[in-house]
Amino acid sequence: MADIVTMAQEELRARGAADAAALAAKAVDGSADGTALIGQEEAIPTWRQRDYSQVPVGTPYKWQGQVYKLWQQHDATQQPGWSPDQAVSLWDICHTTDPAKAKPYQTPQGSRGLYGSGEVCTADGHVWRSNIDSNSWTPDAYPQGWEDLGTVEEVQGVTG
Repeated sequence: MADIVTMAQEELRARGAADAAALAAKAVDGSADGTALIGQEEAIPTWRQRDYSQVPVGTPYKWQGQVYKLWQQHDATQQPGWSPDQAVSLWDICHTTDPAKAKPYQTPQGSRGLYGSGEVCTADGHVWRSNIDSNSWTPDAYPQGWEDLGTVEEVQGVTG
């Protein structure tokens, strides 16, 4: 019985790796945007301290509940502080247009991570849709740049 369980686990790992590789290839070639990546984030590997110098630019990784794409190849093996949320010159934040998958508002990283028209976020217990391109403002700082879609609980069916 243990052999069957081991074989099943190995098959699931192989399928997961194949799914992650296929999604990464779409991210790199531009055919998977932030909405597609966040919609399939269970297939995206979690960032870890490693060498990214041979990883294709655009490859997605998760970190602390957020999806990022590699922006610049680098070697982070000796750099514990180069996580996507800290090394903003190396990573790009992904956003979604799906209110059910909206992530907490993330401050843009220079010109990267700006919210485009139709992209959504959560803030102050609500889900917000950007009404403008290149939106760097929080919903409370520039309310005319955002549409309130309702509470997180109403829109996503979760509290928070």
